Amino acid sequence: MSLIGYLYRTAFKNKLKKALKKPVTYIYFVLVGIYLVSFFVSLPGLVEKLNMANPEGLIIVLSFTAILFLPLNFMSYAKRKGLVFKQSDVQFLFTMPVHPKLVLLYAHLRTIIMGLVLAAFLVPAGVIMFHVPIWKMLLYFIGATVVENVLEGSIMLLLYGNERFSEKTVKVFGHLLMAFLFAMMAYIIYLFLQDKNALRFIHTLVENRVFQAIPVIGWSISFYRLLLLGPTTLNVICTALYFLTTIVFLVMAVKMKCTGLFYEDAMKFADDYEEALKKTRRGEMALVGKRKRFGRASITYKGSGAKAIYYKQILEYKKNRTFIFGWNTLISLAVGIVGVFLFRDEDVKNMGMFVLPGVSAYICFIFSGYSGKWGKEIVNPYTFLIPDSTVKKLWYATLVEHYRSIVDGLLISIPIGVVLRLTPLQIVLGLFIYVCLQANKLYVLVLAEALIGNTLGQFGKQLFKMIFQGIAIGIGAIGAFLGTLLWNLEFGYFIMIVICGLITLAEFYGASTLFYRMENNS
Repeated sequence: MSLIGYLYRTAFKNKLKKALKKPVTYIYFVLVGIYLVSFFVSLPGLVEKLNMANPEGLIIVLSFTAILFLPLNFMSYAKRKGLVFKQSDVQFLFTMPVHPKLVLLYAHLRTIIMGLVLAAFLVPAGVIMFHVPIWKMLLYFIGATVVENVLEGSIMLLLYGNERFSEKTVKVFGHLLMAFLFAMMAYIIYLFLQDKNALRFIHTLVENRVFQAIPVIGWSISFYRLLLLGPTTLNVICTALYFLTTIVFLVMAVKMKCTGLFYEDAMKFADDYEEALKKTRRGEMALVGKRKRFGRASITYKGSGAKAIYYKQILEYKKNRTFIFGWNTLISLAVGIVGVFLFRDEDVKNMGMFVLPGVSAYICFIFSGYSGKWGKEIVNPYTFLIPDSTVKKLWYATLVEHYRSIVDGLLISIPIGVVLRLTPLQIVLGLFIYVCLQANKLYVLVLAEALIGNTLGQFGKQLFKMIFQGIAIGIGAIGAFLGTLLWNLEFGYFIMIVICGLITLAEFYGASTLFYRMENNS
C-alpha cells in the first residue's frame, strides 16, 4: 500500500511542478480564484432567497448531488468504463509487487476526488448556511466519504476484478444494473413531468416514499434524512438496508478471487485512452474503446479550388453510419422533445416569444460541441497548397457545420414553436437565430485556434469562446428588445439576426485573415 501512496504523491508533485513552469497556470489560478470568491460571496444570499437556509434545504442539495453523480458512476461501472488506466500505469503500476485489487482501487481513487472535495465543502456550509449542528455534519462527512465510497469501490471490484463468473455473466449483471438505472431515471422524469418547477420537483422527489425505497441511491437519501431530520419508519429501514448492503458487498469484494486477469484489457484500454486524448486535443470527438466502422461511398466532384475540401468532407461523412449527424443532433432532439412537455404551461406560453431565442442562445452558449472536420482542414498542409483564397478555403471547410446547425435548429424550433403557438414566420426567424448563433460560435472557435493555438490550452480557447460569444448574444438580445419595442416581435427577431449575422461575418473575415497568416507561417 505504501508503494501506491508513493506513486500518488510523486505523480501529484510532478504534475504540480510541470504546471507551475507554465505562465498560463497562474492565469487559471486568478480566474478560478475570482470565480470561487464570487460564488462563495453570492451563495448565502441565494440560499436565503430560495428559503433553503434550514436542514430541509441541505437535504435537497444532498439529494440533488446523489441523483446527479451516483447513477453516472454506476452506469460507468456497469459498462466497465469507469476506471482510467494510462500508459504510465501499465509501465509502472502493473509491474509493482502489489495485489491486483489495489491496482483497481488506485484507479478508483482518481474518480472520488471531486466527491471528497464536495463533501469537505458541505461540512462548513451545512453548519453556517443551513444551520445544522456540527456533529451531524461530521457524521454526514463519514457517511459520504467512507460508507458511500466503500460501497462504490466494492461494486467496482466485483464488476472489474471478478474471475469466478464468466465475462458473459458479468456483462449480464452490468446490463441488469443499466436497466435498473434507466427505470429509475424514467421514474424521475415521470415525477418531473407532474411538477415542472425544478426546485419544487426536487423537494417532491426527496419526499417521495417510493424514491426513498430505491436501492442504494434512494437508501443514501434516506440516510441523510434520518441524520438531519430525525427517524421515521421508512428512513430507519432504508438506512439499515444501505449499511447492510455496504457490508455485504465489502465482504464479497474482499473474499473475491482476483489474480489480475483484467491487466490485458486494462493495457488495451490505456492505448485507446492515449489515442482518444490525442484526438481530443485536436478538437475531434473520441470515444475510448470504440472503433469506427466505415462503409463504402462515392461522390462526383464538381467545381474546383477550395470546393475540393467540401467534397472531401461529404465523402468522409457518407462513409459514416450517421452521415453528418452526431451527439449535438441527439441533444437538439432531446431539447425539442423535453420542451414540448416543459412549455405547455399557460404562463410560459404567454412569454413564448422570448422562450425560443432564449433556448437557442442557451444551447449555443452552454454546449461547446466538437470542432468537426474543419479543425483538421485548417492545419493540414494540403489545404495551404490549394490555389484559392483563404476566404473560400475557410467557407468550404466549415460549410457542412452550417448544414448540421440547420437540422439541429429545426429539431428545436419546430416542436417548441408549435407548443408555444408561435406563427410560422416566428418559427423560421427563431431557426435563423439558432443558425446565426451556431455560426458565431464556430468562427469564434476558428479565431481562438488561430490567435491562441496551444498557448493557453483547451481551457483558454473555451474561455475565449465564452467571452466573445457572450458579447455577441448580449448585443443581439439588446437589439431584439429594442426592435420589439419599436415595432413588433418579428422585427425584434430580425434585428437580432442582423446583429448576430454582422458580428459573425466580421469574425469570419477576421478568421480568414489569420488563416492567411497561418499559411504564410507554415
